[in-house]
Amino acid sequence: MLDLQGAVAVVTGATRGIGRRTALALGARGARVIVVGRTGIPSDNPMLPGSVEETVAELQQLGAEAIGVTADLVDEAATSEIVGKTLAAFGRCDLLVNNAAYTSNGAVLDIPWHRWQRAFRVQVVAPLQLCQGFLPGMIERRSGSVINVSSGASQSMTPGLALYGTSKQAMERWSDFLHQEVVSHGVAVNTLRVDRIVSTEGWHYVARTQGLDVATGGGDMSGVIDPGLAAEFVLWMAGRPSGWSGQTVGFEEITALGGPVTPHMGGSTI
Repeated sequence: MLDLQGAVAVVTGATRGIGRRTALALGARGARVIVVGRTGIPSDNPMLPGSVEETVAELQQLGAEAIGVTADLVDEAATSEIVGKTLAAFGRCDLLVNNAAYTSNGAVLDIPWHRWQRAFRVQVVAPLQLCQGFLPGMIERRSGSVINVSSGASQSMTPGLALYGTSKQAMERWSDFLHQEVVSHGVAVNTLRVDRIVSTEGWHYVARTQGLDVATGGGDMSGVIDPGLAAEFVLWMAGRPSGWSGQTVGFEEITALGGPVTPHMGGSTI
């Protein structure tokens, strides 16, 4: 079982949302955190709060040891830099949380091919590249955990989410294959399927700019949960024994297994 006290945790997409709250929760439990994000200071999107430097500063205020790596996962060299800087600073990675995501809403034929390429790079190729960089060390130590953050879109046929759903489904599939290859070496590979709306900064941005109907996928607000609670689900998964591997689970499934509880949250204030 992975002991978070002193563990080295790499979290991608850690400038906001689930990734940021996961990084902070890990730091609060004694982990040494590598904060990975595309947004540095100054931000290239001032309408979206959060940066690598700000998350690192928050972790340091908690007394946690943290470093930041500003990297665009679309860039192969930048992704390799995450591995290099982590190993140079701490010598290993014990927990890899592949949380970063990219989507481009629209009909299949309307989304330019290069956006499909970008989505698969962020959701499939870059996480795999990070696994190839970190898992040899985990296998040698016979200890480590990978948590891939997927989406309920991988199982739905929601109009306009073909790119996101397809790339997330691909993430889930290669996670299954990776689990088969490494579980006997004491390394766990699991997937959190975010199957309820999480009120991240990005979600609020979509709600403000494109409307609540788009942000909820035509649904309502009754099942919305806070990103801090979503982070607790990630940490619960990280705390399972190494034999608990090859799982793809949503929030309610984790609750049923004894994990955090998902309260119903109403209201539609943006």
